[in-house]
Amino acid sequence: MREEFDPADYSVVVKLRGTPPKPWRWEIYCAGRWGPVESSPVFFKSMAEAVKAGKKALAHLLAKRAA
Repeated sequence: MREEFDPADYSVVVKLRGTPPKPWRWEIYCAGRWGPVESSPVFFKSMAEAVKAGKKALAHLLAKRAA
């Protein structure tokens, strides 16, 4: 049985996971799942940088899943 794809189920979360000077990392979560679907391969200097990159990664992931 195939799951219905709903883009609203996906979200980006930015977390403080590393050590300075680059402690920030984005993670993409899907409702109903325990852990992240995807996480950033690198750490970022600021929360704003991580949010920007995370939103870009989420858009890419949603485009891939919708196809």
